[in-house]
Amino acid sequence: MPNDLLSREVFGNIDSVSKSVFYALAAASITCFCYGIYGRFRLWKLGQKTALGIEWRALLNRLFTQVVSPPPSSKQRHRANAAHLLLFSGFVVLFIGTVLIAIEHYGATTVGRNATNPLFHKGVYYLVYEFVLDTAGVAMSIGCLWFIYRRWQGSSSIGHNPLDWGVLGMLLLICVTGYVTEGLRIIREQTSLPGVSYVGLGFASLFQLMGTTRSGAAAIHFGLWWVHALLALGLIAAIPYTRLLHSIAGAISIACSTDQPGVMTLISINEVEQTGQIGVGRVQDFARRQLLTLDACVSCGRCEDVCPAHEAGKPLSPRDVVQGIRAHLNQVGPAILAKKQEGRAEDNSLTKSPSLTGDTIADETVWSCTTCNACVDVCPLSVSPLRFITDIRRNLVGEGQLRGPPATSLQKMQRSGNPWGLPAEERFNWAEGLDVPTVDDNRHFDVLYWVGCAASYDRRIQKVARAVVKLLKTANVNFAVLGSAERCTGESARRMGDEFLFQELAETNLKTLQRHQVKKIVTHCPHCLNSFKNDYPQLGDKLEVAHHSELIAELARTGKFPVHEKTLSSHGLTYHDPCYLARVNEVTEPPRRLLEMLKTTHGNESLLEMPRHGRMTSCCGAGGGRMWFDDEPEKRIGVSRVNEALDTGAKTVAVSCPFCLTMLSDGVAARDSNVQVKDIAELLAEALDTKDSNQEI
Repeated sequence: MPNDLLSREVFGNIDSVSKSVFYALAAASITCFCYGIYGRFRLWKLGQKTALGIEWRALLNRLFTQVVSPPPSSKQRHRANAAHLLLFSGFVVLFIGTVLIAIEHYGATTVGRNATNPLFHKGVYYLVYEFVLDTAGVAMSIGCLWFIYRRWQGSSSIGHNPLDWGVLGMLLLICVTGYVTEGLRIIREQTSLPGVSYVGLGFASLFQLMGTTRSGAAAIHFGLWWVHALLALGLIAAIPYTRLLHSIAGAISIACSTDQPGVMTLISINEVEQTGQIGVGRVQDFARRQLLTLDACVSCGRCEDVCPAHEAGKPLSPRDVVQGIRAHLNQVGPAILAKKQEGRAEDNSLTKSPSLTGDTIADETVWSCTTCNACVDVCPLSVSPLRFITDIRRNLVGEGQLRGPPATSLQKMQRSGNPWGLPAEERFNWAEGLDVPTVDDNRHFDVLYWVGCAASYDRRIQKVARAVVKLLKTANVNFAVLGSAERCTGESARRMGDEFLFQELAETNLKTLQRHQVKKIVTHCPHCLNSFKNDYPQLGDKLEVAHHSELIAELARTGKFPVHEKTLSSHGLTYHDPCYLARVNEVTEPPRRLLEMLKTTHGNESLLEMPRHGRMTSCCGAGGGRMWFDDEPEKRIGVSRVNEALDTGAKTVAVSCPFCLTMLSDGVAARDSNVQVKDIAELLAEALDTKDSNQEI
């Protein structure tokens, strides 16, 4: 090859026999890869068929926001994200570079060109190509070294598999052998402008210092080229059988993801009549996409890091749930496939295998979840441990496996329309002395204030409802309440697994709302908010619903609330974001605008934020029906959150959820602390400068 030609021969120093062997090995590698993917695909197809549509725009958006730059959960995750970005981007660029080389080689061969007259691998393109690929190799090497170091350190939050060492070692060796081979090629071919391949040039300089001649370089190059090629082909063949499969399954999972925060799948009576079961009792009862996501999970441990139940010592690790179901699929899947291939129905021969629930996933593990969505939110590959858990819960409830206080709360919801089991006639007692308009008194209301069960029957939470009413009246909002016609939204029933109790309650409430021609709903409960916003549209029309912090913040912006200047002076204030408000429904700023308004008015320092706030908030422990579990105070899931709030030094903890108010108040009391826990509506109502400011709320 002429020295003045800015290019290089694709198969330089490789004889025709070696090329033929390489082609044969490449074909074998690709065959092994395809066979492995086909095997996984057959296991995915064991699941229930659901409509899947690839959303390319969503795929590209999630690729950047979740895979390339996923949200970190700790400083350690910042470094892990950076390492993943280096490894992932380096691998992708090197893969693209390899494809371009293949196109150049086969394209040039097709049109009859040779090494002295490349198709496009020459000139400025060649210079850019060589520099970019050298840089990509450096990035991938750094990423590999960091992950090797982390596994060497024995990080407990990531899954450990002996094959991981092999995969990382192969990736690193591919980079190293590629660079060394490149350096030997530079010596052998006397490459023009070798500096563009700067890493290869470094190795070439090292070999020259060691006295390596062109002929010697050619001999070493040939042997090392084969080492590099075998490693690359071996890696391709190994992808379906190692964690590298997550790169393929994860891309499909992201592209086909239809799960939305706070939304659960609807089960119809017809489905139950056809299948004879509710929820998931066998691995093949999961949806196909769910089985696919089992292979998307790389066991990174992000979900475990943010799980409040795991933090509290409960027997729940979202990662272990996913990996446990995957292991179960690998164990029973081949037998199920064999029976289907033989045309035989499933019989009792599989009963000797571990069952999905009880053996693989313990009941206690399933009931430990607060459905806070943290595991779903933090996963960059759209894997939902939460959906696996709620699907299993449905089956357990259907089989009568839920007992004790939570089962009693479901019975009370069905019998009395509220988890306390109290009469509907007492539902409006909270409003005594406030002259609260009902839908019968004010038929032309603009906003329906949904009070909810907690504020109707819990004496502490009743103060929140009274504060909201005071604020709505002060702002001259044309509102009304349902009074005794309200029923529980069924949110906790659904997330505990009683789907049909939820549907029964929801249909009753929807009929009531339709009868009174409700236009807009405001509620102080994020769980009620989520029901109206995400659950109820599956059964009826989409409802316009707002959290009380959103409505009050908008009213405050227009100057509806004059406040005292001394109400909160010298009081430190922190705010706890409810999971179903901040993470699930992305309402984080309205409560802060209200609290910052109070702080600014009183001339105090800004809000004392807890380390975990906004979408990265930590659960109080009451979600997913855990409110009705009889845990001892010191063993509750929200203990760490209470400690985090107290550690800010704040004198008042502001909340915007009745469950959070209960759990944090109990936690503070257990610590014998004099810190107050109040809803934001109570804080603002106390600061109102009105004639009836001394009225009890």
